[in-house]
Amino acid sequence: MRNTVSIALTFLALLIIHVQARTDPRQCTTSCGDIHNIGYPFRLRGDPSHCGDPDYELYCDANNRTILNFHAGLYYVKRISYADRVIRLVDVNLATGNCGLPYRSLGIEEVLGDGRYNRKYSSPHASFVRCSVEINSMRNNIVPCLSGNTSRVYVNYTDYMLYYLDIPRSCSVFAMALSGGSDDPKVNLPTSYDDIRRKLQLGFDLTWTVECRDCLADGGYCQFLTEERNRFRCSKEEDYATQLRNAILYLAAVFVIGMTILCRYILAPLVVFNFILHKCCSKRNRIEQ
Repeated sequence: MRNTVSIALTFLALLIIHVQARTDPRQCTTSCGDIHNIGYPFRLRGDPSHCGDPDYELYCDANNRTILNFHAGLYYVKRISYADRVIRLVDVNLATGNCGLPYRSLGIEEVLGDGRYNRKYSSPHASFVRCSVEINSMRNNIVPCLSGNTSRVYVNYTDYMLYYLDIPRSCSVFAMALSGGSDDPKVNLPTSYDDIRRKLQLGFDLTWTVECRDCLADGGYCQFLTEERNRFRCSKEEDYATQLRNAILYLAAVFVIGMTILCRYILAPLVVFNFILHKCCSKRNRIEQ
């Protein structure tokens, strides 16, 4: 009888583990090409429905390469670091290092407004600029395969967003591509098109934050606490009312404490001094009379 109960309990435990493995999205792992560790929150298209998070879906193309469709752009996945929550991507049109445009223009604002992924605002990127006349100061940055007799295309590599004052009046920005950067301030940004092209070929990093995505979906917003962009505090609109109330209470407390100090240590001694002075003056007047 005791052996029967033990066998039944063992079978029940194995059944529970099996069910959890089939329903827990963190238990699924898969691979595609060079990416062997595709796990939560990522999933491959065609995986069982309980695997990973649909907002972080990747797919395997006909050449067995892992691809992320991000804001209608296609990017090869070069690396996934779950410890740092970093995924490295490279635009499919720029991965070969050939002359040309990205598959789709992608600016830092689109990343910052996404919620699923994040990146430092002051990150390097390339801006493709079309000009109606030749710009001598940018001749080293000309994109030969996109330039002709009627217009010329240059690429500007910066770690800040270009505004209309940053480019000649005869030019306009028509495409952007994110790039990887260096934390070493001594490393100079590439200046020639060939150097920029090789830089774009290496791809760029994004961090992911499932919790931040959930915070935004719940009506809040993410306040990132460090430069790593993976530590944040979820705040909501009602927090403003709470902060305002706390500020009013704080100012009221400071006012009460200030008035108490003023009355006790300044006004009270003045009252006593005036009383003593009045007594002395009254006594002196009586003596003189």
